[in-house]
Amino acid sequence: MRPVVRRLLAALCAALILATAAAPAVASVDILSLEQQLKCPTCEVPLNVSNAPSALRIKAYIEEKAAAGWTSGQIEQSLVQQFGRDILATPPKSGFDLIVWLVPAALIVAGLVAIPLVARAWIRRSRTAAPPDVTPSQDEVERLNRELRQLGD
Repeated sequence: MRPVVRRLLAALCAALILATAAAPAVASVDILSLEQQLKCPTCEVPLNVSNAPSALRIKAYIEEKAAAGWTSGQIEQSLVQQFGRDILATPPKSGFDLIVWLVPAALIVAGLVAIPLVARAWIRRSRTAAPPDVTPSQDEVERLNRELRQLGD
């Protein structure tokens, strides 16, 4: 090859490398995951399950914005601005909504702590309780003997 052609190819390769390095990275959006995190405003089920007209419109919106290069966070934020926080399948883990996440966890921990305490109390109570009087009365003894004799005959 001629030196001019080699220089031209080298310059072209360098330009391509610099162009790809300088180009903004296209954010890939996990559409299925996003549809699981959002719910249909009509039927209150996750978007990936719903076939309601409003869910189909939101799915198309998500695909359109993902093709335009939006991130999952931007798409979600945009939908929250349009429909309110009720479009989220799970409440945010911040602010007042944090209670929704903390209370069940606290109840589970309290239950796990309470089980051994209650079990120990029951065991202690059963050890200290007087055994019931199990001596049969004279009538019960006579009745039992009568029934045993009848069975033997």
